[in-house]
Parts: sequence; structure tokens; C-alpha cells
Amino acid sequence: MRARSGTVRRRFAAARVARAAHAAVAVLALVAVAALSGCTSTAVSAGPRFVTPPLIRYTSVLWPVPLQLVGAEPGSRVRLEARMSTARGVWSSTATYTVPASGALDLAAAKPQLSRFSEPDSAGLFWSLRGPQLGQQALAQQWMREVSPVTVTAFDGSRAIASRTFRLQGIGADVRTRTVFTRDLLAATAARSGGTAPRIPTQTHEDVQVGTFYSARSIERPRTPAVVVFDDPAPGASGDFVAPLLSLFGASVFVVPMSRSADGVRLSSIVDADTIGGVLDWLDERPDVDARQVFAYGTSQSEQLALWSAARFPDRLTGVFAAGGATALLCLPSSPVGPVFDGGVPEGCMIDPLLVNDAATPPLSVLRGSIVIGCSVHDETLPTACDWLDAAMATRGTRAGDVILRDSAATHDTMVPPGLPIAVQDGQRGEATEHARIAFWDAVLNVLLRSGRA
Repeated sequence: MRARSGTVRRRFAAARVARAAHAAVAVLALVAVAALSGCTSTAVSAGPRFVTPPLIRYTSVLWPVPLQLVGAEPGSRVRLEARMSTARGVWSSTATYTVPASGALDLAAAKPQLSRFSEPDSAGLFWSLRGPQLGQQALAQQWMREVSPVTVTAFDGSRAIASRTFRLQGIGADVRTRTVFTRDLLAATAARSGGTAPRIPTQTHEDVQVGTFYSARSIERPRTPAVVVFDDPAPGASGDFVAPLLSLFGASVFVVPMSRSADGVRLSSIVDADTIGGVLDWLDERPDVDARQVFAYGTSQSEQLALWSAARFPDRLTGVFAAGGATALLCLPSSPVGPVFDGGVPEGCMIDPLLVNDAATPPLSVLRGSIVIGCSVHDETLPTACDWLDAAMATRGTRAGDVILRDSAATHDTMVPPGLPIAVQDGQRGEATEHARIAFWDAVLNVLLRSGRA
């Protein structure tokens, strides 16, 4: 039924330190700040204290950044506790360290003991926070729109020796959005073809909301790349989380919501190729979008739609970002019909997501730009995720600029932005998942930075 491809294999954790450093620097360059943000502790010149470099903005989406506890007693064992109290409940995490002879504990270099992570990680206390079980809307509000004040306290025995509050700013709080309707797409399609916009009949439901547009336009960048995001409603991976991060990376975003089925593998809604074409027309008509640099994004069950769109519109979509899903169209859970109609006709689809069919995957060889695609070997939601990745890349071959990510320990939720304490387990799998998230988003960032310079 299928043959293994010669896919380039990379492990998520292979160069995570270098990639994390690069991403952190790039993100900070995109978000200009004048001073250290979020410190509410009293300034002292002596005694144990937490120290970070200036010009760092702490957000809820957080890459590892320099963080030290200085002035502690050499050889002592200190317990660091991160804690945040909100109206929704209390979040907390802990890690124990041994202070080196210098008295300076560098969390980016020191190996923790008795923590939810085992490797040096200056962001570990933040992404390992555990708290109340929240629904999707509450999660998005908490971590993407509000300020989350996390207080990190160092204890020597039962005595608190240092404390500092980091105000993690939700990166979606100030993002400019616009709701886009059917009439907007019709007008853009008519303008592109040189005609007039078709009239939407009155007293019908045809003029519906198609999606949400996030603008990344700025004085420094009046024209930006764009990403069409096919929304994955899983916690942490939906447009509420992904679109603000892509905007922070300098790309405008058009989110097309797609409902998922209960199994987390299939889609349960349908989109027409004309709608996707209309979205691309609408982006093409915007003066703040570079129509030569438009990408498709789809993770988990939405990956299939992103790859299909990239192959269906290769002259209009430059590249694609995808992870954790099937790479061929899967039938809806209730019928043998696929999630895409083209010219009024349903596209063919696969019924069994565990049965990988190379011939059913879209021909990615037609795509002219870069691909970032990833999977977990032991994906608990879609065990064949890496087999589907191989099938897709067999149509593509090895090309410069493509990034193929594979990890043997990460969970299914590798597409959540880094630093968020969402859908991350304790122990090795959780740590591997966080590293996988860093690797995926570093690769996406690098592609968008290149496209912005093109």
C-alpha cells in the first residue's frame, strides 16, 4: 500500500539550545521594549535576588531566556516555587537546585532536582505550571489576553530568601482583528477579475462570517507576509493562540475556522475550494499583504486541509506549516465524504486514518516555497502521524529550506506555542513536547523571517 520515503529526519531536541536562543533574540527584536518588564520586587543591591538582562519582555508565550538567582549561599539546596493566583484558581510549579560555589544559580545551565523537568531550562518553571482545568475560551483569555503575574520565590529550607513577580503579558491582547464575511470575499474576487461584486440576495443566510483577519502591519513593516490558518480548536493550538504568535513574527493571519471531530483526527466541517480561493483573493487585494509570500498553516486534524490547499493553489501559496495530522484528506466521521468540495464536487477521502495511502497525499512537489512539517513517533492521538509525514514528503523529495521534524518522545500536542502550560505532561514526555514546540516554532519563525526579507 505504501513505501517509505527518503525523508530527511531531524530530532526535535537535536539543537534546541541554539534554536531557542535564535528564536528568543528574533522575537525580542520584533517586540521593542525599553526596559525589563514585569518586575515587582523591591530593588536591592545585596543579598539573594533574581537577575535577568534588560530589554526582555516576558510574555505567556516564552522561549528560554537568561534567568539567575544570585547571592545565594554556595552549596545550599534551594527550592524555587512559581505561583499564580487568579479568579479561576491557583497555578504552581516547583524545582529544587543546588547552588554552585559561585553563589550564582543559572537556571539556563543548572540541572534541577525534584521538578517536572530534568534538563536545564530557564523557562521550565513557567511551562510546568499546573492549575485548574479550563475550557478553550477561558484558556485563551487567561494566557493570550490577560496579564498573568507569576511570582517565583526561592526558599532555603522554610525561609524565603528571594522573590520576584514576572508579569506574563498575553500577546493577543493588543492584536488588531477584523471579521471577514462572504460579501468581502465576493468583492475581492470581483475586483481581482475586473468585474463587479455579485449581489448577495436579501433575507438569506449566504452572507456569513468566513474568518478573522489579524493584521501585522506596522510603521516599520507596511507590507507583510500572510498565513492562512485552518483553525484547530484543540486547547493551545487554535487560532486564538496561533494567530497572535504569527503576528508577533511579522505575518498577517487569516483564520478559517474548521470544526474537529471527537477523535481529534478528522474534521467535522466542510469548506469549498472557492472559499479558499476567495480568501486568497481578499489577501491579494490588501495593500498591507505581500501576495507573493502567503503560507498555509494546519496542525493536528487541520494539517490535511493546509497541505491540500497548498497543492491546489501552488501559484498563490508559497509554503506550508503543518504537524501532527494526516497528510491526505480524511472522510468526515459520519459519512464517506471529505472535508473539501471543489467545483461543487467532494474531493476523495480516506476512511481509516490508520491506513496510510501514499497515492492519496497531495503532490507537494508543486509548492515553490518552504515546508515545515513535523510528527511524533509515539503520537497517542494519531499513531500513524509519522507514516503520513513520510507519505507526503515522498511526493516532495529533499529540498533546501524544508524542515522535517520528528520526535520519539513528544506527545500529539507539539504545535502549541512554547512556554504555555497547556497540554504538557509531567516527566520526559512533557519535556520532549516543550522542546518539540520550540523546534517547530523556531522553524516557522525562520521561514517567515526569510520571506519578510524577500
